Amino acid sequence: MKINKRKTKILVASRKGTQADCMLGGEKIENVDAFTFLGSKITSDGKSYTEIWSRINQAKTAFNKKHALLTSNSMTIQLRKRLIKTFVWSVLLYGSETWTIGERGQKRIEAFEMW
Repeated sequence: MKINKRKTKILVASRKGTQADCMLGGEKIENVDAFTFLGSKITSDGKSYTEIWSRINQAKTAFNKKHALLTSNSMTIQLRKRLIKTFVWSVLLYGSETWTIGERGQKRIEAFEMW
């Protein structure tokens, strides 16, 4: 197996902000505080605030792209609800199974729900 040294990074999940000193082929591997993996942001503090904020912004963008459709009076409310669930909530909740949600994150999601 070949490892690309330029693409390889290290993230240490720690409350203390610890850094790791790892070498690969005589070169030190870069330490990072956050990275995106499969579309979700992972941070060294293990909290999901950044990911929640990012998902809320992406969901708002998804709503705005379909604004004319989602606010059309020619459809029933039930159909509009299903479309919002499909186009907006699916974007917001992608990867949410792995989130660590504190009170602050929960309030932010609830505020988005009222938006």
